[in-house]
Amino acid sequence: MVISGIYIETIPGQALAAANELVKKEGVEVHHIEDDLKIILTLEAESVDRSYKVADTFKEVDGVLTICLVYSNFEDDPLCKEADGWQ
Repeated sequence: MVISGIYIETIPGQALAAANELVKKEGVEVHHIEDDLKIILTLEAESVDRSYKVADTFKEVDGVLTICLVYSNFEDDPLCKEADGWQ
């Protein structure tokens, strides 16, 4: 499981509409909207690859200007387990 915290900046006045589209995406939970400009959300996915694919669709949402990954927590991702064994 990969849990990512993401900050999104939108065109002024379009954050609410963008957030309503973002929550329709698999694993997305919107936690905060500020000044109808900024969105804070989490994305939960089964793997790093799936997380990237879902987050990549955010750029298609009307009003979205900037997408910033703030943090990621990797739990039980097969790719991360392979990296742990690397020396």
